[in-house]
Amino acid sequence: MADTTTLLAAVETPACAVCGKPPEPDNRLKGNAHIRYCYQWRRRNDTSRPVCTTPECGRPARVGSTDSCDRCYQRAQRGNDPARRPFHQQNKGMACKVEWCEDAASHLGWCKNCYDWSRRNGDSDPTARRYRYNRTVEDLLALITAITPDPVTGCRDTSAAFFTNKGGYAITTIAGEKRLQTVTRIVLAHKLGRPLLPATQACHTCDNPPCAEPSHLWEGTAADNSRDRDTKGRGARGEGNGRSRLTPRRVKAIRVRYVPGNNQHESNVAALAAEFGVKPQAIRDVVHRRTWAHVE
Repeated sequence: MADTTTLLAAVETPACAVCGKPPEPDNRLKGNAHIRYCYQWRRRNDTSRPVCTTPECGRPARVGSTDSCDRCYQRAQRGNDPARRPFHQQNKGMACKVEWCEDAASHLGWCKNCYDWSRRNGDSDPTARRYRYNRTVEDLLALITAITPDPVTGCRDTSAAFFTNKGGYAITTIAGEKRLQTVTRIVLAHKLGRPLLPATQACHTCDNPPCAEPSHLWEGTAADNSRDRDTKGRGARGEGNGRSRLTPRRVKAIRVRYVPGNNQHESNVAALAAEFGVKPQAIRDVVHRRTWAHVE
């Protein structure tokens, strides 16, 4: 009797033909044969159905009069050409379709970097990603030599031939190396016949960041570069510094009114700082000419 009851219960509660699981309230059987998840999997992988006619698709066609798969059909219903964007293209195991890129494909046959670049540049062809091109040093120098120098300054502006960073310096990669380098550093190293020291920079005599003219480049430390900047009067000092709260007139008044002392009670540094809206250390720097030294 117990076996008959169990058999009747099994008949009344059919299971999925794919996974064997019984139906649930949020995952019921479709067609009395498959639960919802298995039904969708079977629709995508049913080899007995005709194949979608969209090139490079390969998915089973929809049931009915249409000869497209579900995704191609939905894309066509939105007014788009399913063949123009093979969004269901299989990228696993494929390399990026950009010839010089060796990364694995992940989006539409492109790697993630090439795909992101295309989206940022109005769906342009990532083949034009010049800073990722696998150039040799000789290719780089030939490209720079082909740039017409400015008739007045003699600078060779590389901003139109390379990707530039936030500082305006052209950057690129060299064959066999993945890290980005500044073009000026590569050109200067070739000019000197040796790699630049890690603590040095490729400095400009023309003070033009995009320039890659070899005769305008020299090797120096960050201190040398800053000293050269100050000598030419290009440094943001005094009122030229956008964060400065003082003016030459206020600096002169601070130096005249300053009262020295052995501690904060004898000196008027705190009162001057509160009056001029700066910190006490700024008052001390002004008085001892660590800042605003150019103001007499």
